[in-house]
Amino acid sequence: MSYTSKDLNPLVRGDDWTIKLVITSNGTPVNITGYSFWFTLKADIDAADPGNLQVTASAGSPDAASGILYINVNSNLTANLVPQTYNYDVQQIDTGNKVQTLLIGKVKVVKDITRSTS
Repeated sequence: MSYTSKDLNPLVRGDDWTIKLVITSNGTPVNITGYSFWFTLKADIDAADPGNLQVTASAGSPDAASGILYINVNSNLTANLVPQTYNYDVQQIDTGNKVQTLLIGKVKVVKDITRSTS
């Protein structure tokens, strides 16, 4: 499986983000039970990890058997991002500890208007 180049729709600084992926191979969903995933966001692609933001994710049952993964990023992690275009990737580590990059692209983080909800 090779990576896919895909830019994401813009995301809003300070929001909770949920990115849904369906992992397939030749159009067939991959059972990702037991897999781990990394979502990394960097303004400078050559910066050391964790970059500007990095989260781990794992698929839950029964979605994992259907290849469905939700990457959830809490608003406390997005609140201090500088609004700009970032580079991102999604990597998976399968049950055999093989690392594979699934997606590489860009995502624009836009300014939120409301900065306080209290």
